[in-house]
Amino acid sequence: MAKKKAKSKTRPNSTQSTNTNNVEKELPFVSICTPTFNRRPFIKTMFECFKNQDYPQHRMEWIIVDDGTDKIKDLIETSNIPQIRYFEIDNKLALGAKRNYMHKHVKGSIIVYMDDDDYYPPERVSHSVEKLMSDEKALCAGGSEIYVYYKSMDKMMQCGPYGPNHATAGTFAFKTKLLEDTKYNDDAALAEEKAFLKDYTVPFVQLDPLKTILVFSHDHNTFDKREMFKTSHPDFFKESTKTVDTFIRKPHEENVKQFFMKDIDELLEKYEPGLPAMKPDVLIQIEKIKKERAELIEKEIQKQKENGPIVIQQGDGKPPIQLNNLQVVNLIKKLQENNAELVTKNNEIQTQFEPIKLQQDGDKPPIPLNNIQVVTLIKKLQEDNNELLRKNTELDSAYNKLQNTVLVMEKTILELKS
Repeated sequence: MAKKKAKSKTRPNSTQSTNTNNVEKELPFVSICTPTFNRRPFIKTMFECFKNQDYPQHRMEWIIVDDGTDKIKDLIETSNIPQIRYFEIDNKLALGAKRNYMHKHVKGSIIVYMDDDDYYPPERVSHSVEKLMSDEKALCAGGSEIYVYYKSMDKMMQCGPYGPNHATAGTFAFKTKLLEDTKYNDDAALAEEKAFLKDYTVPFVQLDPLKTILVFSHDHNTFDKREMFKTSHPDFFKESTKTVDTFIRKPHEENVKQFFMKDIDELLEKYEPGLPAMKPDVLIQIEKIKKERAELIEKEIQKQKENGPIVIQQGDGKPPIQLNNLQVVNLIKKLQENNAELVTKNNEIQTQFEPIKLQQDGDKPPIPLNNIQVVTLIKKLQEDNNELLRKNTELDSAYNKLQNTVLVMEKTILELKS
């Protein structure tokens, strides 16, 4: 009997295992794509992010395209990750061309991007697959809302969301059939998303930021993310209460957290091949984008000038503020409210004081005087009073002289009598 019980216990486990295998077989095969260039200090942590994925490992392949001058083939060979398909390229490619090259080698029905210097949570692949499979119309998934941690400032900044069909490439996951209708611009060295998403018209689904990516600002960033503090609109770039622990929260990820929070600075300081200066094509395109952005801003300013923009002077040496239509409407409403309030207060004050009235002769009604008339009347009365005082002084003097004359005459009369 005991043996039968033992045997009955193993059957459900065997069935459960079979069911699990069947479910996993039904899961889409995923091609993870990573372009890399001189990022040796990051690679082992990148391996950890892949190994920590909760998506079945046998349902993934990992395509890594390396066009760096410091190839990572040695790290690949010792990684113990059989899913890696490593491609070495002798000549440096622009990022757009490199992504197109990766796409030519994928075998999966879903492609998931994992860049070489960012943190990707264990749910990165499974969450992307789930969102894409749950929406038949969606061809691409990504995060328009992402978070960037600035370790030197100890600030977590929220970027976006910018729109329902927008995302940065590092968050992309898409159905391979999307490649039948779009590709990257081969010359794009960065900011390559807009063209690939056909001006953000590709059917899209948004991903949960906590299950997608955490970007760390560091000295080897292709685009210096500290520039975002200077160029980003405050509506789309603001400090967040989230922390690194909000993202890297699983106990087995301590090594990953250790790398990004402590080890990274010293490793990058000693690794010159990863400096942005080693990517002249990117630096050229950054300057080009800055120039185009400056020209676009100038055109927009000129356009607004032609349309007669409303500008508010701030004073105290502060630059004037240019208002959009909604802000103008809100300002007018606020001024109307303030004006109504001032009128009410003025009426209340007026009722507290009786107006000054000037009495007229006869039966004529008194004349109410305004403030200016009252002031003028007071000045006139002061002048009249001063004139009366002057005349009174003259009369006093004449009276004194007359009195002295009388005294002299009386004295003379007395002398004549004697």
